Amino acid sequence: MKDVKRWKGLRALVGDAVEHGASAIERVHIATAKRPFTVMEQIPGIAEPVKGIHAVHDIIVTNTYGAVRLVNRAVGQALDAALDAVDEPADTNEAEVASDLDKSSKDRT
Repeated sequence: MKDVKRWKGLRALVGDAVEHGASAIERVHIATAKRPFTVMEQIPGIAEPVKGIHAVHDIIVTNTYGAVRLVNRAVGQALDAALDAVDEPADTNEAEVASDLDKSSKDRT
């Protein structure tokens, strides 16, 4: 059980790192891309198409990093369920053994 708690802690730590890391990288990505878009949006003749491209770019970036966070959460939930399943049989087996011992001691009397 102690090992399962450690694995759950590691899972939570890695999950948080991916969640916050993806958000931080997304912010940097958007901010970095904004600079050249801002310049190009001031150039007559290409300003309007660039504004559209900029909007599409930001939507794609937001959705991509959102997908990373979504998959991270899904994997975290799956790992939590697997770790719970690994941890559960030990508790169940201990209860079954105790029950069997009670039955066998009662049968002897």
